[in-house]
Amino acid sequence: MAEESVKRRLAAILAADVVGFSQLMGANEMGTLAAWKERLAEVIEPRITSHDGRIFKMMGDGILVKFNSAVDAVQCSIEIQNEMAVRNADNSSDTRFELRIGINLDDVILDEDDIFGDGVNIAARLETLAEPGSVCISGSVHQAIANKLPKRFEFTGEQRLKNIEKPVEVYRLTDMPHPSAGTGAVRKRSDLFQELGYGKPFLAVKPFENLSAEEDQGSIADSISSGLIVALIRVPHLILVGDETPSMQRSKKMSLEEFGQTFGVQYVLKGNLQKLGGQLRVNAELVEVSNGRYLWAGQFDREVGDISGLFKIQDAIIEEIVTALEIQLIHGEADRLARGAFRNPMALQSYYNGEALLWDSKNNAELNEAQRLLELSIELEPESATGYATASLAYWLEALSGQCETPSKTLDFAVTRAQEAIRRDDVTGYPHLVLAQVHLSNREFDDAETHANSAVLARPSCPAAYSLKAAVLNFLGRSNESIEFAQFALRLTPVHPPMYPAILANALYGCERYHEAIEAAQSAINLDSGNVEPYLALAACNGALKCKEDALWAIEKVRRLHPNFKLREYAQKQPYKEQHRLDRLIRNLREAGLD
Repeated sequence: MAEESVKRRLAAILAADVVGFSQLMGANEMGTLAAWKERLAEVIEPRITSHDGRIFKMMGDGILVKFNSAVDAVQCSIEIQNEMAVRNADNSSDTRFELRIGINLDDVILDEDDIFGDGVNIAARLETLAEPGSVCISGSVHQAIANKLPKRFEFTGEQRLKNIEKPVEVYRLTDMPHPSAGTGAVRKRSDLFQELGYGKPFLAVKPFENLSAEEDQGSIADSISSGLIVALIRVPHLILVGDETPSMQRSKKMSLEEFGQTFGVQYVLKGNLQKLGGQLRVNAELVEVSNGRYLWAGQFDREVGDISGLFKIQDAIIEEIVTALEIQLIHGEADRLARGAFRNPMALQSYYNGEALLWDSKNNAELNEAQRLLELSIELEPESATGYATASLAYWLEALSGQCETPSKTLDFAVTRAQEAIRRDDVTGYPHLVLAQVHLSNREFDDAETHANSAVLARPSCPAAYSLKAAVLNFLGRSNESIEFAQFALRLTPVHPPMYPAILANALYGCERYHEAIEAAQSAINLDSGNVEPYLALAACNGALKCKEDALWAIEKVRRLHPNFKLREYAQKQPYKEQHRLDRLIRNLREAGLD
């Protein structure tokens, strides 16, 4: 580029793209292209011009715009999203377009008809963080607009953006119109993200490394990592982001920098374990991700044979962490967080072995062995709630698998153990997870919601609790709320099991946001192609969109996984509170080709 044509300017950069544009083009290429050009000409370009913006790039379904003022950029984005929502709600419109918009204020390099620099790259990254129909802005934009606009932004924390060296403060615009609402209607976001995330530290635990020659010490390292996660999940003033995959294998392989970027947190707890003669040494370090600064480091030595010593190490580390992060625990909270519920070392050992096997079990035989070990811990320490709580989860998982001989009897065991744990002042939250599912399947909707709420309160950073609540709310007919809880579950665990995007897909389907639901269902399938639920969501969405070819592909997968699948039997098991929602689902599945 010629030097005389290159200029450096402070500018507000707006990046936008259309959600699910590829699916729209696949369904109706010519119609989508014509409709998108019409929206550009009638909605987007006039508003950019009115705010003195200049379009630098048109990328099929995306645009890149420069503004001289951050206020103009944000005001323009709000006007565009408002009008797009109105057009989407117009029943005469054949095609609905939902935009994601990101805005950044920074130095950029102008070269005649092109624009470069981190200021542009950050705007593009922010666009990917925005919800469909909404706007994400950087901290520099938020500072520049101050109180000049009536709209409210919520702080979502410092985010590590791809290929951007320093973390970026991200703010999300609230109270945006939703395309599924009626004309002029405004979707009122709940204060979930504000209430849970604002001003609270985001922390992730990197699985502790085993530096010992003995391989069996690796299981102890996993024990310490898991114990810390379980305890920290219950700290009410901390957001714990984690890896929900068995044994956290992906997290173990990541570098510290990669780990921090993947989980988008401010702080990482890492450590290692080493056997020194008859002693076990555990080193732990709390690191601030943005600058690599060590906030705290500790070293703990315990006798190898003292099993309870491992839990004392966990408790000591937790106490140091909450002190380093200046988290104020309410009176008595420290006692609730302690894992030392077992006084009998044999009960403690049996519990640990049973819990580890529960999360790693690959078949019913291993699940049954986990149940046996958990029952042994109950026998050895009958007053501890923890054994009952985890056993209730183990029995429920077996009943859910559909592979046990007497599912109803196994489910009864799960309910009994859950109730016994609650009577003993359970702090794990597991019993509420189990009872919420049981009440939901029995169509006891109020009780299901009560226990889902209790699970969230018991485990404020547990993604499973938020995902469960999302599922319950969707069946209750409150799909908009369900989406928010499902998205928060995914925020808490960027490395997640397929259940989480599958639940999000169902919630999005409930709001008739079919293209987004398809994306979420495909994400679940990519993680586990053997689960039938995401294929059913794909089939229903494509049935609603009249995408015959995609619908038939999903139906073929359903029949391959369940050759004897019957739509009537499936419908009878779906605990929807409102009949019209179930009727719509069955109608769309029939439209897709299921019977």
